[in-house]
Amino acid sequence: MAYVVALVVAGIVTVPFGVPVLSLDNFIWYSGKLPYAKSVKTEVDTPVELPQLYADMLGWPNQAKVISEVYWALPASERSRCAILTGNYGEAGAIDYYGPRYGLPQAISGHNSHWFWGPGDYDGSCVILYGDNAEEFAKSWRDVRVAAVINSAHASPAETGLKVYVCREPVAALAEMWPRFKFIM
Repeated sequence: MAYVVALVVAGIVTVPFGVPVLSLDNFIWYSGKLPYAKSVKTEVDTPVELPQLYADMLGWPNQAKVISEVYWALPASERSRCAILTGNYGEAGAIDYYGPRYGLPQAISGHNSHWFWGPGDYDGSCVILYGDNAEEFAKSWRDVRVAAVINSAHASPAETGLKVYVCREPVAALAEMWPRFKFIM
């Protein structure tokens, strides 16, 4: 019986780490009260005050909002053929999940299995680029401008301070360059 009680108590104590049942502030307070909470690492990124899986999702609405501001600032003639190229699948998820409310197209990404979906019909003449490896990927265009910076409180360090580039004049067609963007981690 003691085993069952211990199992139930442990389950209740750990629920907030797997299911977002607490507000952000309450979760930060709660996790700070548990002695082991800070020592559990699920990712290789820099530790933050939240479990990495939560921190990676924080800021998604803000990412989509900032990208939409950049997207809608483009001339209408460019918007219809402008791809949103993200550095990782989480950033692509932010655009794909929150982007429709802003009228954004689906994101493309070279990260993990997203790479297999390819660049679609985009030719690369206009690309909004941000996230992992963006600075390196931007070298595939001749005209690259920083259009915004994404900052998000509580997000993992890799998901804040992100430069958003508008890239034009590709060195080759996007489909031809696509293998350059393959990123597996």
